[in-house]
Amino acid sequence: MRLKGKVAIITGAGSGIGQGVAIKFAKEGASSLLVDISDAGLKETASLVQKAGGKAATMKADVRDRGQLKAIVPKAAQQFGTVDILVNNAGVSKPAFYPDYAVEDIDLILDVNLKAPFILSQHFGRYLVANKKPGRIVNISSINAEKATMMGSTAYCASKGAVRQLTRTAAYDLGPFGITVNAVGPGHTRTGMTRPLFAENAAREREWAEKTPLRRIAEPEDIANAVAFLASDEASYITGQSVYVEGGRCLWA
Repeated sequence: MRLKGKVAIITGAGSGIGQGVAIKFAKEGASSLLVDISDAGLKETASLVQKAGGKAATMKADVRDRGQLKAIVPKAAQQFGTVDILVNNAGVSKPAFYPDYAVEDIDLILDVNLKAPFILSQHFGRYLVANKKPGRIVNISSINAEKATMMGSTAYCASKGAVRQLTRTAAYDLGPFGITVNAVGPGHTRTGMTRPLFAENAAREREWAEKTPLRRIAEPEDIANAVAFLASDEASYITGQSVYVEGGRCLWA
């Protein structure tokens, strides 16, 4: 088990990719603080983690709230005695035609997708430096950091492009302290964010699959496998990188 004895914080753990990461980490021997805005989602993920043989604590939090963000690392350390890994997974998208984007929707997307991982990683970095501990930060980015894959996603794409550069610059600053910072960029993945699109238009799922060389939509566990690797000691000499788990979708325009 590559994460045996490690403690992780996973935001957006109540569903989708975050839930997949929590289950994968449990199978790899890690204990996790599950953070999400949904009580029901936290309860479900905690149950699945326990079934996978892992340990989990939960914390309901809105990552837009600076006070709640500040409390996350101390909560994990208090619960498990230490913290080794941070997975910044919480994300949101509100599609709109570019000229019609409401300012409040732009603020929401940037607050959740960019500011929250920026600030939470600061708190986590301070904890690691103060305790002279190495650590791993894994940001969940997107192929939309590189590609504009669909109309109406300007704010989302901009936020994920910023996460890519945040990953690189944070890695540069934190590297001397033994802290790695990497990103995993999923392609089209079957999650709560994309499920409504598929439900409304089955042809869209087929189209996305056909545009992917591996001819399928990703499952959360596909993304979780890459996150687990980057969170492990096997990736101790990898930092500042974005790994795109997208079935080859970025191979062509």
